[in-house]
Amino acid sequence: MGKKLAFVVSFLFLLGCLPAGRDFPTVPVKEIQTNVTTKNQIFSYFGEPVEQGLETGGYETWTYYYIVYSVGGVQTRKQLQVTFNKDNTVRSYSFTSK
Repeated sequence: MGKKLAFVVSFLFLLGCLPAGRDFPTVPVKEIQTNVTTKNQIFSYFGEPVEQGLETGGYETWTYYYIVYSVGGVQTRKQLQVTFNKDNTVRSYSFTSK
């Protein structure tokens, strides 16, 4: 009976904190400048994006996010979305965290 209880408790603990995405540093967000910061710089700051896409007009977007879900809901949330100009500089970006 003790092993079953230990397994159940371990399983519930693992379910208690379920991450999604990939953690990334937030300090470099302050360094981003529209029409100045390049795609290569964004890559060096944050690495490979979790998602890539295209906006209307053909502007490439990179999305970074990290979410930790717990039994009580979202425990941690960070999201950075960067849109690039055709010359590979940052067109716009948004960052949110909880």
